[in-house]
Amino acid sequence: MRAVPTGQKPSDYWFELEDVPTAWARPVGGAAAAAKPAGEVRITPVKTPAWQTRYTLGPGDTLNFSVYDRADLARENVQIAPDGTVSYLQAVAVRAQGLTLDQLRVRLEEELSKYQKNVKVIITPSAVASKSFAIIGRVKKPGSYTLDRPTSVLEAIALAEGIQVGTVRSSAFEMADFERSFVARKGRKLNVDLARLYYEGDFSQNAYLEPDDYLYMASSLENEIYVLGEVREPGRRKMPVKLTLARAIAEAGGFTDAAYQVKVLLIRGSIHEPVTRVVNARDILEGRLADVPLENRDIIFVNRSPFELAERVLDTAVVTFMQTVTAEVMNQDYNPIFGGGTTEE
Repeated sequence: MRAVPTGQKPSDYWFELEDVPTAWARPVGGAAAAAKPAGEVRITPVKTPAWQTRYTLGPGDTLNFSVYDRADLARENVQIAPDGTVSYLQAVAVRAQGLTLDQLRVRLEEELSKYQKNVKVIITPSAVASKSFAIIGRVKKPGSYTLDRPTSVLEAIALAEGIQVGTVRSSAFEMADFERSFVARKGRKLNVDLARLYYEGDFSQNAYLEPDDYLYMASSLENEIYVLGEVREPGRRKMPVKLTLARAIAEAGGFTDAAYQVKVLLIRGSIHEPVTRVVNARDILEGRLADVPLENRDIIFVNRSPFELAERVLDTAVVTFMQTVTAEVMNQDYNPIFGGGTTEE
């Protein structure tokens, strides 16, 4: 694509692309396909998660055991060990992780039948603790929570005692940025728009969580940008003053040798319905185009392969963003845009 003439405002020299569709577009092959991570990047939640209809056991679950018509053989509050095994009478270290109660009952009966005839084992759950989810970021009590019953996104936020609240001139405000908050499942973004859920009351976005999901509640306070992909020091960076795209890339150590400089993806606004632009960074650096002023929370993503449309690499950028902000929050560190070292958030 040829460069357009230099203009006086960003819209004059950005390459205009198609609007990003609600469902992420899939690459159709070639270099664009190579840039996309394996599998779907966004997951559509189901009304009833599988774990609720077919509960499987895991370390931390506690069980009660008994044998039919043998009250003397009852054992209560037997916990599944960290290695996923459980022992009952002569059945020692039987694998329980990943099994349903009925499947475990059959396994125990098989083991105990070596020592007793016609043994009928009865198993009832005492405590469910093997399934959990995590919530991090701007909630009052971030951490890991047991998933022992159907739990929706809003219920998860309530378990963490809600969103952090700050005050400015005696006026309270919520410290979470729902446009940048997300729910992750197995390294992919759950197709849930937290801004629509929280601000518009769209309960179609109030998905039920599954084991190992995590919620990231972004902060509304930081003045920051994200420089990701093929730069030498990718990460989240404070933006105490106005920045341009070229300077942000320079402060991130510059391009790697694999960077595709002709088309750099700039993502602005909500990550649920982002506005994307493609910028010819090479022409900017060589003085043929005017530099692009950045805004708070812009994401700059440098791909390693050529691409035709922004949505071809948007999936990769979103996954990289999710990984970056999660790691940054866990470490509570920033890469400052000016000066050396790191500062605490």
